[in-house]
Amino acid sequence: MPKLILLDHASKEPLYMQLYRHFRTEIEQNNLKEDNKIPSIRGLADSLSISKITVEKAYQQLLCEGYIKNGNRTRYAVNRFVESSWPDPVPAVALPAESSTVEVPLRYDLASGEMDMEGFDFVLWKRYINKAFMDQNRLMRYGDLQGEAELRRQIVGYIRSRGVNCHHKQVIVGPGVQSLLNMLASILKPCHDGIAFEEPGFKIGRRIWEDRGFRIIPVGLRREGIDTDELAGSGARLVYVTPSHQFPTGYIMPIGERIRLLNWAGQTGATIIEDDYDSEFRYFGRPLPALKGLDTEGAVIYMGSFSKVIPPSIRISYMVLPDRLLEIYQKRASLYNQATSTIEQVALARYMADGHLERQIRRLRKLYNEKHALFLDNIRTMLGQRVEINETESGLHMVLTVKSNLTPNELYDRALLKGCRIALLQDYYLGEAPVTPSQIILYFSKIPAAEMPAAIRLLKEAWF
Repeated sequence: MPKLILLDHASKEPLYMQLYRHFRTEIEQNNLKEDNKIPSIRGLADSLSISKITVEKAYQQLLCEGYIKNGNRTRYAVNRFVESSWPDPVPAVALPAESSTVEVPLRYDLASGEMDMEGFDFVLWKRYINKAFMDQNRLMRYGDLQGEAELRRQIVGYIRSRGVNCHHKQVIVGPGVQSLLNMLASILKPCHDGIAFEEPGFKIGRRIWEDRGFRIIPVGLRREGIDTDELAGSGARLVYVTPSHQFPTGYIMPIGERIRLLNWAGQTGATIIEDDYDSEFRYFGRPLPALKGLDTEGAVIYMGSFSKVIPPSIRISYMVLPDRLLEIYQKRASLYNQATSTIEQVALARYMADGHLERQIRRLRKLYNEKHALFLDNIRTMLGQRVEINETESGLHMVLTVKSNLTPNELYDRALLKGCRIALLQDYYLGEAPVTPSQIILYFSKIPAAEMPAAIRLLKEAWF
């Protein structure tokens, strides 16, 4: 051998790994060349005073990785090892000197609808996770393709308060709405080549359907929600709507428009996807019933998520399929592996069964109602007539029209220089977005109540 083999018997690294590394290095450094024979297992074991099993394990590792080859009834030989033949990288172009502009740290994220830091009892949740771990039999298996049965039954009871009546076999659980939309797009693609979306609307949802090859049909909004006349004239037979709290405008579709939308679907054989996001947070009166609750023809696919009432890191969303689509899903169910953690599904089912989700929603509704009122009060006090508030009685954000000569992008940049991130309404349009008047979106859920005056004051300094 070109180089003496030295093994360290006192090392924590196994002897076979030391032997493997020796041969690998010799081959990579071209000290052992293609077709060179390496010592027999017995011969090397005897010369190094180690067991044959140790040598066999080292040789097997080299064989698996392709460093050596098995010479039919002869000793192992070195396999072909190709050194890098890629051209040298092009020298990097010198970058210009860094700007002297100081990057302002982000103090207030007013573009995020994340939960209040005090909004969830993690100690209680940990107890339910620990209980779920006790069912080790189940945890050693793949989960139910549609989601754990007890969670689906709890979801059926939960959405009954939204007027939705269904059975647990219609419920599909997924790790977030985006995952469920990908599944839906696959189911609906054979019958549809386009899908209508509210304009402005859910841009991530649009992107998913576009990536799946669907033609996106933007349909304008009125104060009553999606323009059903424009929808009827668009030729669309599939539409995605947020009737209980339109995103991002906050408009609520009244009962008359809901009936019109369902009548359109019934007359044309169209399918409606209803996203019932953050429906829990209506601060005055009872929550509005879902569109699905009025559906008698199986035209509506109902979608919901727990991401606003429990931390979004617990990725659990769900949809309710009409029976006609459930049959298609079940024929192809093996294509849609369940990607939601079984542990978290079991924990959430028991958490719901013990009444904790209802208590959590009541607690958050009270917290966010107080923050909503405080946020509005600070905006009126500090910004006054300089802004117009698109007031709604639901949700975790509000839309402001800023009476300024600044463009939306200038508002964004100036706010960021003060350490505040905002969202722009124009970013939720598919087509040409109106740049005047300048409209922005501000979320309040994540901002501590005591710091709301400071956050609004920074916006005032930035814009006025």
